[in-house]
Amino acid sequence: MKKGYSVFGKAYEVMFRSDLHDEDSIDHYILRNMILLDKDSKSFLYKKPRQISDDIKFHELYEFSKQFEGSDTLDTIKNISKLLYKIVEGFDVPFEDMIFGGKEKEIIKRGTDWCTDISRVGAALLQCLKIPSRIVVLVNNNVAYNGHQVVEAYIDGKYMMCDFLYGVVGKINTIYSVHDLLNKPELIKNVYQSHVKENSQLDYISGLYNLAAISEYDITKNYNYTISSPNEYYLRLMKLKLNGQWQMEEAN
Repeated sequence: MKKGYSVFGKAYEVMFRSDLHDEDSIDHYILRNMILLDKDSKSFLYKKPRQISDDIKFHELYEFSKQFEGSDTLDTIKNISKLLYKIVEGFDVPFEDMIFGGKEKEIIKRGTDWCTDISRVGAALLQCLKIPSRIVVLVNNNVAYNGHQVVEAYIDGKYMMCDFLYGVVGKINTIYSVHDLLNKPELIKNVYQSHVKENSQLDYISGLYNLAAISEYDITKNYNYTISSPNEYYLRLMKLKLNGQWQMEEAN
């Protein structure tokens, strides 16, 4: 199985190694440990998850999470999705002034519209409610600088995609995992169109389901939660006029 920064090729490896989170943080841990989802890893990655440890009750979001319990697991996941989408929609801080990473409780307090931070919050809240979850990294390998993070939640014996940045869960008539969406791209727009109305944005999101890698994040373990500010790489990136090509020597 392919694992780590390089799973999507050299250019994306440079981009992920240049991620604006602190290099010793949980966020880089997730990238260093992501496993490419392909025919060799599919059976390993989609086996039944381990039971969440009872130590979850010591997590700082455990009591906070209880208010989102619904009538069933799907209802609970939708409640979490609504909370996180509200955080994203209400966030209005210039990129240059943003803070990244930190513990999930801190991210909730300060707000964010950064997919990696909001995904990690979602994964933590799910686990606090005894719903297994993990982080999924997506890229469009045909276009430069097109990456995204979502979450998969384990429900009714299957993993379901949860994109907390857009307030979307992978269910229409049945549950869809990231693997399902990679292999049935015609479903992607149907899943997202409840919250995303612009065709150009739907096309962009559909393109992200080109390649995926999965990283486990057990919130009962100890990690480094150092916060960070935008680094030079991302300050340059955010000023680029993106044309689908790598522009900072990533592919050299």
